[in-house]
Amino acid sequence: MSRNSNITSFVVRFTQDLWQDAEEEPHVRWRGHIRHVQGNDENRFTDFAEAASFMQRHLTQMTVDTLASSGKSMSQEKMLQESFKIWEQFASSYTNMMLQAMGQGVRQSKAFKEQIDETTQRIMKAWQFPFQSSSSDPIQETVRKLQAQVEQLSKRVEMLERRLADWEKS
Repeated sequence: MSRNSNITSFVVRFTQDLWQDAEEEPHVRWRGHIRHVQGNDENRFTDFAEAASFMQRHLTQMTVDTLASSGKSMSQEKMLQESFKIWEQFASSYTNMMLQAMGQGVRQSKAFKEQIDETTQRIMKAWQFPFQSSSSDPIQETVRKLQAQVEQLSKRVEMLERRLADWEKS
């Protein structure tokens, strides 16, 4: 049995976009970029099926080129059956792989939201405003005392301004 081995490589990069729409509903979108290393051909995609088609096209072409250069004859049907075995394996694992990736993204988004909610609660608790706090709150009591002092000072300033105005008239 003689073997003719050829290598083809692909680099695939995924980018996850997270955003909220006008109704503050969260959305996740995956974008990707695939490059055929040996040929430098590349493609951008939003549906992974496009990346799979890109790889399939290059691998099929590699099989056709290899058979043409080897001088061996093989029926086109047999050649394609042999070449597509990898896609049968890929298709069976693709769904699980994408569901796991999406599940991880959802878990990360939920964890991030929980962290934001927890931080917001801690901030609100630390900065309790008078309308949110009970009457026994020391901060609220201090604010009330300051308000009373400001009122007293305002009355004194008004009284001094009247005296000054009266003094200037005389």
